[in-house]
Amino acid sequence: MPFRAQVIGFIAGAAYALACASLFSIGERASVAVLGFVSLAMIFGTPLAVGVVTVFFGTKKQLKTEPFVLFGPWLSVLGWSAISIVLAWETMICVAMLLPVYLPLATAGGLIGAHIRETCCNKTNYGATACIAVLPLLLGLVEFQVESPVAQRTVSTEIRVLAPVEEVWAALPNVDDIRTRELPWTLSHALGIPRPVSANTRDFEVGGVREIVWEKGIQFEEKITEVEENTRFSYDVFADEQSMSIAGLDTHVVVGGEYFEVESGEYALRRDGQATILTLSTSYRITSNLNWYGTFWANFVLDDFHTAVLTMLRDRIESGSNRSK
Repeated sequence: MPFRAQVIGFIAGAAYALACASLFSIGERASVAVLGFVSLAMIFGTPLAVGVVTVFFGTKKQLKTEPFVLFGPWLSVLGWSAISIVLAWETMICVAMLLPVYLPLATAGGLIGAHIRETCCNKTNYGATACIAVLPLLLGLVEFQVESPVAQRTVSTEIRVLAPVEEVWAALPNVDDIRTRELPWTLSHALGIPRPVSANTRDFEVGGVREIVWEKGIQFEEKITEVEENTRFSYDVFADEQSMSIAGLDTHVVVGGEYFEVESGEYALRRDGQATILTLSTSYRITSNLNWYGTFWANFVLDDFHTAVLTMLRDRIESGSNRSK
């Protein structure tokens, strides 16, 4: 009986998480305001309820066992994660962003569920379970009344190149045929963020355009807005929405989406003796009720991406193998 109750709890918790993720994803695509995926309701309410649902099916003995209450809900969350990835309902990067929040909140939900069972219910109470299960929807109704704040952020990453400024500057307009082995390992790429493939410039002057290509056929245009020879050049970023759609990227983290948009960038060069300090900056917009958490991940991913690009450029320039035209 204890093992059976435990399995039922894990299955119920995982099924509930899948149901919530599906409901909020469908609601988001249908533009139902109270069902936004990137919301407090989905990101906070769901794992709390998963924890409660999981332990509600436990026996009295299990409810007094710390591993079951504290970590039992983790199995439900991890089960949802595995199924979502295998069935391609969510991407690796999306799940990786959710787990640091989902796991501790699921534990908190387990503690709440155990307390409710011990103080209010002598046995599994399906009515109480149902009340907890609608928590994300109730939270969504409240959250819907608050307009999502918009935040503007900039991420800058620099690297030292053992080459004069003039040589580094000449390498920036065109960067062809970027190979995977030229890019250092980064966690963001390991989790599924596409790698850069090439960058080619038509007219390296104000008004000119850099055509950027990533893996999976993703394309951007960078319209040059400022040029100071051997010092810096700035650009506005325009994502190709069609290429984003074809690439099948997660809509919650896609560039140019409802929640996240890269707006502009800049390469800056500074002399450092016979070497050059090369800095890559990216400015972006983030819009959600979870900007504090989204900003953490956006900064991490962009810094990861900057590091990969700057390392590749440094190695090409220092080895004399730069392929720019």
